[in-house]
Amino acid sequence: MSSYAGSCLCGRVRYEFDIEPKVTVACHCSACRKATGSAFATWTLVTKDHFHWTAGEDEIAEFSSSDHGRRMFCRTCGTTLGNLTTRRPAFMHLASGTLDRAPALTIKFHAYVGSKAPWYEIADSSPRFDELPDSK
Repeated sequence: MSSYAGSCLCGRVRYEFDIEPKVTVACHCSACRKATGSAFATWTLVTKDHFHWTAGEDEIAEFSSSDHGRRMFCRTCGTTLGNLTTRRPAFMHLASGTLDRAPALTIKFHAYVGSKAPWYEIADSSPRFDELPDSK
């Protein structure tokens, strides 16, 4: 079993998990673009019972970005850390770029391609969905 760790940019918030991620996805919705300042967000889903904050949990701020989701970020450096959603309550949706040592993750699919940034072209062959597929 692998062990993973990560942190925010300033290092005040740290986390670990000891299970292989369920899936890594690229989300092209406008909320993810705004939250990350990028063409899309890359989320790695990890079961919450194997995920834990190891430092700086009091430095985490939250923002309710929808009727079902809460985004978490470091209140000091602003790093997007992840989000929680009532649609998949067993999972932490971890901002993949915060992982240490850049593990070998593979994007399983692209979600919300129907609203992607027009200036970004998806270059890989992963499946694409105009919205979020129900079964993923």
